[in-house]
Parts: sequence; C-alpha cells; structure tokens
Amino acid sequence: MSVVRLPYVDGCAECARLREAEESARAAYDHSKAGDYRVLARRHLRTEHGVEALVVERA
Repeated sequence: MSVVRLPYVDGCAECARLREAEESARAAYDHSKAGDYRVLARRHLRTEHGVEALVVERA
C-alpha cells in the first residue's frame, strides 16, 4: 500500500495551519473538508514554495 503525503515546509506558519486543519477534519471524519484543505495546501506549496511533487511512501 502506498501513502501519499504533502511535503509541508518546516517553519512555514501557513503550512502548519493547513496541515493541522486537514488532520482535524480527518479526525472528525469530514473527508470532504480534509480534501479541501489538501487542495489549498497543494496550491500554497506550489505558489509559495515552488513545490509540485507529492511524496509517496510504501507502507
């Protein structure tokens, strides 16, 4: 099984906020909201940090 995670940037307040919001939504089983936060995080990573790729890990 593969796990895809976003490469959040350490020390970035917006990355931390988006990660916490996604984790909170997931913990509340609100998968739609968690997906929305992942979209916002990918947009933030692309525009502010120049990051296009996702990190895929084999679990």
